[in-house]
Amino acid sequence: MSNKVRIKRRAAGGAAGAPSSLENAELAYNEQDDTLYYGKGNGGAGGTATSIETIGGRGAFVDKSTAQTVAGVKTFTSSPIAPTPATNDNTTKVATTEFVKSQNYLTANAVNSVNGHTGDVVLSTDDVAEGVTNKYFTTARGAASAPVQSVAGKTGNVTLAVADVSGAAPLASPALTGTPTAPTPGSTVNNTQIATTAFVQALVASLINAAPGALDTLKELADAIGDDPNFAATVTNGLALKMDKSANLSDIANAATARTNLGLLSMAIQAANAVAITGGTIDGITFDCGTF
Repeated sequence: MSNKVRIKRRAAGGAAGAPSSLENAELAYNEQDDTLYYGKGNGGAGGTATSIETIGGRGAFVDKSTAQTVAGVKTFTSSPIAPTPATNDNTTKVATTEFVKSQNYLTANAVNSVNGHTGDVVLSTDDVAEGVTNKYFTTARGAASAPVQSVAGKTGNVTLAVADVSGAAPLASPALTGTPTAPTPGSTVNNTQIATTAFVQALVASLINAAPGALDTLKELADAIGDDPNFAATVTNGLALKMDKSANLSDIANAATARTNLGLLSMAIQAANAVAITGGTIDGITFDCGTF
């Protein structure tokens, strides 16, 4: 395990910006604005830096994978490339040359025709007659009325032709083919009404109640508890053998033996401000430079 060196930092939620001061060659990272700072200047070995420079982080440089707002005037020395918006896009997205040329009404070949007029035409809603269609829209005044069926001038008995029903299913025990449908009963219905697939699926979904895929069948639930019909009692008896966390290890029967079993020996009972180390190797130390 290698040792660790942490640079100075400020956690997210604090104030944005650079630290008020840094040592020469010292680094600091502000998680609030995701910016890395460097203490620059020859203030002497370990001395205060003469300036604090921004050297990295999303707060100072363009991030390729996240949305950012880039302020200030930017000058490009070559032609930047941007995605082409959809044809009918009407937002603040960058309009590429491909987008502009795709708009038919801006090309020389665009022709509108209304009642025999060609060229540029300015229309108001009152100018458009019923059924007139141009390159961009169709309009109509009102909706077509429903067809009217009537038998006029007929009196007395009227003979109607009866359609051929030889292929109709009988009322008793019909043998249906294809995909017959029926109204879906409500979730509380409990009678001889036909249960549709939607009714069955709804009841199954209600029974499962959004359970995860690994626990949405009785077999999976049984496997999860080890096919133990006395699962609650088994868990309760197992917990009774465990230490009580509220006792903070005071319920250990033999603390000395426990320390020996853990390999702690005398280090575990030394005072933090008076630790004596003889021999061995110290590894995994963290040198923390604190916060700003």
